Amino acid sequence: MLRVFSAFLALTIFASLSSYGNNSALQTINDTGDNLVIHTDAGKVQGTYSTTLPSVRAFKGIPFAAPPVGELRWQEPQSVVAWDNVLDATQFGDRCHQPTGGVGFYATPPQPTSEDCLYLNVWTSADNAAASQPVMVWIHGGAFIMGSGSEPMYHGKSLATEDVVVVTINYRLGLLGFFAHPALSAESTTGVSGNQGLHDQVAALRWVQKNIAAFGGDPGNVTIFGESAGSMSVCYLVASPAAKGLFQKAIGQSGGCFNKHPTLSDGSGDVAEIGGAGELAGSGYAIGKRLALGMGASEDQSHVELLTMLRSLSTDEMRTKLTEAGVSNPWRSIYVDGGLFPDQMRTLMLDGRANEVNAIVGSTKDEGVMLFTDLPELPLEEWQDSVRTQQPTYGEEIIAAYLADAENSTKTAAQHILSDAIFAAEMREWARLVEQQENEAFVYAFNHSPPMGDFGRSLGAFHGGEIQYVFTSHAGESTDDGYPLTWEDSDKTVSRIMRQYWVNFAKSGNPNGDGLPHWPVYAKSSNKTLAITELPKVIEDYRKVKLDIHDLIMLDGYEEADNMADEI
Repeated sequence: MLRVFSAFLALTIFASLSSYGNNSALQTINDTGDNLVIHTDAGKVQGTYSTTLPSVRAFKGIPFAAPPVGELRWQEPQSVVAWDNVLDATQFGDRCHQPTGGVGFYATPPQPTSEDCLYLNVWTSADNAAASQPVMVWIHGGAFIMGSGSEPMYHGKSLATEDVVVVTINYRLGLLGFFAHPALSAESTTGVSGNQGLHDQVAALRWVQKNIAAFGGDPGNVTIFGESAGSMSVCYLVASPAAKGLFQKAIGQSGGCFNKHPTLSDGSGDVAEIGGAGELAGSGYAIGKRLALGMGASEDQSHVELLTMLRSLSTDEMRTKLTEAGVSNPWRSIYVDGGLFPDQMRTLMLDGRANEVNAIVGSTKDEGVMLFTDLPELPLEEWQDSVRTQQPTYGEEIIAAYLADAENSTKTAAQHILSDAIFAAEMREWARLVEQQENEAFVYAFNHSPPMGDFGRSLGAFHGGEIQYVFTSHAGESTDDGYPLTWEDSDKTVSRIMRQYWVNFAKSGNPNGDGLPHWPVYAKSSNKTLAITELPKVIEDYRKVKLDIHDLIMLDGYEEADNMADEI
């Protein structure tokens, strides 16, 4: 059943390579001399005041790395070339290359995309550089193949009124952001390749360390937060020794990183195809070689010849060739590379090499409602047989745990199984690893159902539904108080509560504060989870029986992979 998730996401891979637009963010303007002009380490930038919240200044489209184009395609992010005039930071930079508009429920309106996309955005209400406000750096989701830091829901102007500096970032996506190959490793000073999009995130955090004080932020009090692939990214950054000291706190919303990851060259070098869109599975190098062949490389080319050929291809040509070859990159092409990740994420958390920081982690009650819409409604016995086939070791335990759900709807039961495996179990494991580090974790379940147009609240607390309650930012019409027109008083209450928890945590490392229901520190012994609703309450042993089974499956994945490695 876990393959359904990969197949769903793989549908967007082939659409992820289209033509690039020209990025105009590097146009320069005259220095006005007021506090809209900020000095960064690469040059001056000029922002603008928010039209609806005039206490907030916005600085958009600031480059944090050199454009990863031409010879820099697939390399680790390089330093920005300094500029002499004042950079116009009043418009967002292009999104990183991705499907045009996406597909399905999570589709976004078409926006300019480009290979030149390593830009970030800053919102601040600080009057001057001495304000030293906490910093919140948002990492967007989108299955590592779509999204950007400029999506309307992520605009930080409202959140910045809480006396925090908000930063949103772009990072390379899809094949351009996650491609490992021996030829790339040979030209790299580190001797490894891949994980480029995560290297971009590290580069953005280094930019924050160097520059955020000029915007009134405190580089010594940085919280990284994200949702879905953005939450997975937060997890990877927590695990990576390369990100040490770049942040002090972490918030993960529906996405972890603790399942067993392939390495660059483990196993026999074989590649398997999963799902229905040619999505590949295997080691990083094995997949990279197959993709390179699909794009027209030959096995007898030198490394230099191969990279020259691949970098000469337009993105249209890359897309066409891969489509004709019938292969695609895995949606999460992240590998234990010996550099950014010297070991499995879980191991790094346990042996002291990871970042030891307090964390808020959690998921939504109905993650799978809109993620896994194509699952069939099966007769009960057929569903049971399917579970046994998909999970021969723990099939009976899964059937017993989810039988009550299945008796009502086998489709809903399947959605819950996938949701718990991919989200809830990963978040609980994250909290337990933080506890083992002797730091504090706070676990939540977002149980409030947002209103969604014609659907009303029938979608439940769906995947990503909580984001709008943190940012109170959106693309639709607003009421006079800035809330979405569709919100009722319950939504406004949930937003005020959730935002205050998040902001308190960013300021102090503890979400609790005056006027808020007490949120206890997570302990494995009690499994206390805060249910975020209009009236938050603490739940003990949240989904324990179900999540315990997924823990066993995850740990078995490590043992199976280790046994396979021993046999080869």
